[in-house]
Amino acid sequence: MAEKAKGNPKNPRPTARSPEGKTRSILQGFLAVMLALVVVAIVFCGVFYIILKNNVYGLGEAFRPAFQNSPILRLALPPLPEEIDPDAPENLTEAEIRKKYDEYRQKVADLTVRLDEANQVISQYESQQNILEENRAVLETNEKLLASIQQEQEKLEQKKTEIAGLIASGNRDGFLEYYAQIDPETAEAIYKEFVKEDINRQAKTELAKPYAAMDPASAARVLAELWNRDKETAIGVFEGLNANAKAKILEKMEAPLAAEITRTLSDRMLVR
Repeated sequence: MAEKAKGNPKNPRPTARSPEGKTRSILQGFLAVMLALVVVAIVFCGVFYIILKNNVYGLGEAFRPAFQNSPILRLALPPLPEEIDPDAPENLTEAEIRKKYDEYRQKVADLTVRLDEANQVISQYESQQNILEENRAVLETNEKLLASIQQEQEKLEQKKTEIAGLIASGNRDGFLEYYAQIDPETAEAIYKEFVKEDINRQAKTELAKPYAAMDPASAARVLAELWNRDKETAIGVFEGLNANAKAKILEKMEAPLAAEITRTLSDRMLVR
């Protein structure tokens, strides 16, 4: 029994030649290959990451357009290069620095000229502004003067109306009083003229008294003869007569002569 049990074990081990052993060997080999591939891929990705991150041979910048939009792949990209200032002294040669210095000096000179021109324009503008202010002040003064002149003209027009009324009413005293206020010399001259007129009027009145006392027909004959010889004296006699006596004498004269004398008297009155 012992030998039988010993010759027939319950769980025999699979051998390499058995089907189960072959399957296990193939699976182990496949897993080993896959593990090796994974390791190689990891190593490759690590090396590729290092190459991209350090931008070896410019590969990082070369892959930037393709990886930039991927949130994972762009982690392998190198940092963006800092902007280089081409005008920084450390980025220029000595010759370029001298050239830049000459260019800056020329720009400063040009800006100085433009600044001087701008200051001249500003000065001209300020001068024109001052002239404008002065002209505005002169204009305001002239406007005030014009308003004053207009007021004086209105007063003069009012006085002219008053004078016309005084003349129409025969108020010589009021007329003289007005001129004495605005022009004493003119008032004195007018007063002398009034005195002269009064003397002439009195003289004409005295000259006409004999004719006023005569018969109208006789006075008409004498004055007609006087008219033919001395019209001025004849007119003076008629001006010294009162209206009633003048009408009676003219009535006795011939119609053409009476009309001529009446027209002359009328012209003398209008002239005055």
